[in-house]
Amino acid sequence: MRYLVTDVNGATKDLGVEHGVWSGHVDGEPTDLTRLVAVPGLADAHIHLSSDQSDFVPSDPARIRSRMVAELTGGVFLCLDKGWSDAGVLSVLGDPLEERPALRAAGPIVACPSGYYPGAVDEVAPEDLVERVARHPRAGGWIKLIGDWPRKGVGAPPSFGLEPLTAAVAAAHAAGLRVAIHTMAPETPSIAVRAGVDSIEHGLYLTDDDIRALGARGGAWVPTVRQVERVIRQVGPERTGGRVLAEGLDRVRTLAGLAARSGVSVLAGSDFGIPQGRIGEEAVGLFEYGFGVEVAVTAVTSAAYEYVDEPYGLAEGLPADIVAFDANPLESIETLVSPRFVMRRGRVLVDRREP
Repeated sequence: MRYLVTDVNGATKDLGVEHGVWSGHVDGEPTDLTRLVAVPGLADAHIHLSSDQSDFVPSDPARIRSRMVAELTGGVFLCLDKGWSDAGVLSVLGDPLEERPALRAAGPIVACPSGYYPGAVDEVAPEDLVERVARHPRAGGWIKLIGDWPRKGVGAPPSFGLEPLTAAVAAAHAAGLRVAIHTMAPETPSIAVRAGVDSIEHGLYLTDDDIRALGARGGAWVPTVRQVERVIRQVGPERTGGRVLAEGLDRVRTLAGLAARSGVSVLAGSDFGIPQGRIGEEAVGLFEYGFGVEVAVTAVTSAAYEYVDEPYGLAEGLPADIVAFDANPLESIETLVSPRFVMRRGRVLVDRREP
């Protein structure tokens, strides 16, 4: 097989495919995709493959596989699964990469007592957090903590103080795990950054200093703006919780430029705010919230692959992956929502090209 493709930088490439990877052999009549603009794949950096809603039902491998297929047909070839009530998603890590996205997964979510949906995840007292981290499954490469959660009459206080969180992060890193933390409230992001957390999920109230510190150590921020908008609609924009989240989104706008300058890996995540396989909608959201078009496009394409060291590119020896669009996303970011041609490791999954 042979493909002619044009990338977002306007370069045309003549690529052969052998055994699912790009090859230097380009014999034969090519499939001409040069009317489209191609990237080597999209990424969803905050997804829950076990369900499309926060019901925390036991994971079903068949449903996970079905959802992974939906991601593939949407052009999503890398998923960072940010946890569930169990470790069921880890059961699909042995599936062939031709049949699923590349996957990093947090397994069971960890929260403090009364610090998340009741009975949904592992509840651990701060003094027991290090021990819980030490026995966390390592196969998925991540652990997810709930850093804050609304509690009646007290707002959303931090679940873990600086000392236990710092010790837990050190234990995770010693075990080869990266740490992601959910935080939508004002106090937690600064504690999490000081503790060395790798990825800030939502992070509405990061400060300027937090962003600089996160960037200096190559940390990640997954703002999930469409999910936050969904939660605001759900709780009501006039209620206290809705107002806090809306103010947090305003804060995101002020941080967008600084994040780009500080070296933070800004990543696109769907959470429960975007339909299956449409992660391009989050890139559009990031652009609307002040992230430059290059940052927004990179957030849903190369940034996550580079962050987790997953092979990515239109070059010999790399996976033969293509997601191609009607227009250049750098000029029309909305095109990311609707790929016209999707190929995973040399297997064409979607072909909506006009004759």
